[in-house]
Amino acid sequence: MQHLISGNLHFLDQIERLLVKIDDQEYIQPVAHFYGSTVGQHVRHCLDHYLSFLDGLPEKKVDYNARARCADFELSTATAGAKIRDIREALTGLTELKSDVNILVELDCGSESAAPQHSTLGRELQFLVSHTVHHFAMIGGMCSHLGITLEVGFGVAPSTLRHREVALSE
Repeated sequence: MQHLISGNLHFLDQIERLLVKIDDQEYIQPVAHFYGSTVGQHVRHCLDHYLSFLDGLPEKKVDYNARARCADFELSTATAGAKIRDIREALTGLTELKSDVNILVELDCGSESAAPQHSTLGRELQFLVSHTVHHFAMIGGMCSHLGITLEVGFGVAPSTLRHREVALSE
C-alpha cells in the first residue's frame, strides 16, 4: 500500500514545486496548442479527482463524475498548493488501510446507463497516478510553450523513467 501512496505523493510533490516557481499569470495563461487550456485547469482537474477519491472513501463509493470543480484551484497557485498539502496529508493517512479494500467507482465513459464498477483502494490509487501523470505531461508541454523550465522527469510515468535508465545503461 505504501508504494501506491508514495507514487501519488511523488506527483503531488512535483506539482507543488512547480506552483511555487510560477506566478498566477502563467498559471492562468491559455495555451493555444493545448486547446486553449491552462496549467491551472489541468491542476484543478487532477485535484478534483483526488478529492472525489478521498471524499468517497468513508462510504466506499467513489464518484469521479461528482467533482467539485473548484475554480479557485485553477486561478491561484497558493490555493492549489494549500489543497495539495491537504490531499498529501489525507493520502498519508491511508497507510493503515489495505489495498484490496473493495469500493464502488463511478466514472462517465460516454454511456448514460453506466453503472458503478467494483474496484479496490489499490487500483484507484494506481488510476490516480496514471491520470495525474497524463495531465502532468500536458502541463509539461504547456510550460514549454510558456518558456517555463521544469525539473527533469516532470510528468513522466515511472515505467518510462525506468525504461530510459535501462536503455541508457545498455
